[in-house]
Amino acid sequence: MVFAKAFEDAKTTAVKQGKKIEIEIPKTAAPVNIEPEQIPMMYRAQVQGRCNLQFAGDNKDLNRWTEEWVYPKDDKSPTYQYPEPPLGLHGEIYRIKVKFPFRLFSNCGQDNIARPIMGKNGIPFLPGSSVKGLFRRACSDEKALKYCGDKDNLNPGILRFMGAYPLGNWAKQINDIVHPQQERQVQGKGSPKAFALISLSQPELIFEFSSSSPEVDWQDVERILLSALQQGVGGKTSSGYGMGGNFPGKPRITPAYPISFELKNTGVSSLLRTGEPEFRPNLFKATLRGHVSRLLAGVCPDQEAVNKETNRLFGHTAEPSQVQFLWQSKPEDFDTGGKNTTYTTQGVLYVNTPRGDVDFIENVLRFAFVMGGFGKSWRRVWHKQFYPSYQKLEIGCHWESPDIDEIQTRQDLNKFLESLFDLSCDRLGSKPPKPLNWKEAWNPERVAVYSNVVTESAAVILFHDDVFKTTPAIGGRNPNDKKPTSVSSVWHRMLPIAGNQYLEIVTVFHGDRTPWKYQQEDNQLHKFIQKLTDKGLQLTWGTAPAESRRLIR
Repeated sequence: MVFAKAFEDAKTTAVKQGKKIEIEIPKTAAPVNIEPEQIPMMYRAQVQGRCNLQFAGDNKDLNRWTEEWVYPKDDKSPTYQYPEPPLGLHGEIYRIKVKFPFRLFSNCGQDNIARPIMGKNGIPFLPGSSVKGLFRRACSDEKALKYCGDKDNLNPGILRFMGAYPLGNWAKQINDIVHPQQERQVQGKGSPKAFALISLSQPELIFEFSSSSPEVDWQDVERILLSALQQGVGGKTSSGYGMGGNFPGKPRITPAYPISFELKNTGVSSLLRTGEPEFRPNLFKATLRGHVSRLLAGVCPDQEAVNKETNRLFGHTAEPSQVQFLWQSKPEDFDTGGKNTTYTTQGVLYVNTPRGDVDFIENVLRFAFVMGGFGKSWRRVWHKQFYPSYQKLEIGCHWESPDIDEIQTRQDLNKFLESLFDLSCDRLGSKPPKPLNWKEAWNPERVAVYSNVVTESAAVILFHDDVFKTTPAIGGRNPNDKKPTSVSSVWHRMLPIAGNQYLEIVTVFHGDRTPWKYQQEDNQLHKFIQKLTDKGLQLTWGTAPAESRRLIR
């Protein structure tokens, strides 16, 4: 109706002006039949059955979504890439190249998957506003006003922030996986989880700035940007994403963090969804978060208080992390020759934390190193070194550090664990300290630590006993399971000490007796502890289960 009236009005006006009207009315177009499966994943409803991206298991939707985004012409590399432009000042534009040693993550806040903002031709980029905020944080008040302007934008600065974009094949290993395992491993609840996100692997980014002012000191801009990069770029920086950015060919900046440890490790490698191996520095934060939960749950019966303090330190959906990790290492050496891909790595772990938390976090780091290590398979010793006759699979890991050597004897271990328990009580403990009913709550009434000084492992063979390896609390599986289906209640560590010896440590959680049943009838707890004592390991901290104490006497 509205269109018809407008057409008649235009026609009347044209006739009055003596104009000839020639209007061709198009014929009604034939209906277009679109098959639902022809619609690209990016434009489908994000629901089960149409395009479900979040599940990181066998997800054909996510694979197709990625392929359509990155390789629209079925090439083996992204169709659209940026070549390296002239660096430094080029006209009014100043370009700086930055290399990141791990991953870079930014979230556009769209879809039901965490993915970066996409610019022209689908290439991810960091917006200028994000770079400006990062830059401002590293400026003095005077330089922030000069370069960035005031925060109300009433007096603009002399610098324009044009954002940052990746060079070359930006799609290399973009699919990433996050494994939240704390509830399952620490509390003994829930099932394995994995969520997908999009992040850039070891990208090279070009940061662009421009200015028409002769007052810009571009070398000063470079210094400020390099300083800003040490605080991290993008999201998940507390886990190591977007950290360690540096200018290629120039010395790396060593952060002035209050905690640092040199570490060396051999172990089983994590794998990307593509099957490619990758050492993931976010394993340090994941390990420490789990241990803080264990330690606090061992002294405080208030689950809400335990979660609140853990979230304060390591972040949550409603608050950022107070603890930040940066891993600086040499390139990892991967070995794909066995049934599991393995790796060796050596570097320095830097940890930043508020002043009041330094002592606690540093001791939790030592606890993680002493009792097992970090990352995949940390509950078991490195079998290639300590049980070389076992050839089926690569199992375990082995961490060393010249900076953590104060524990040399059983007495040293007892003193350290007592001190850490007192620290946990001072932080959140009830009076008297009572534990939560969690599988791995760290309380002497629920855990027993056995140890002995050895030159080779005495206990590793127990984990391959036909009965023990099919007892869920020890081997993580039942007799009919082909592989572990649950998290073991036993940790095993060969801690290097002086004289080419080791302090062999076996940690036994016995607060929950259910997983210690073999074939739902015979409890293996006291038998396992008897085997440990037969092999010379002695109770070092905690409390032996009642039946085990009677058996030992």
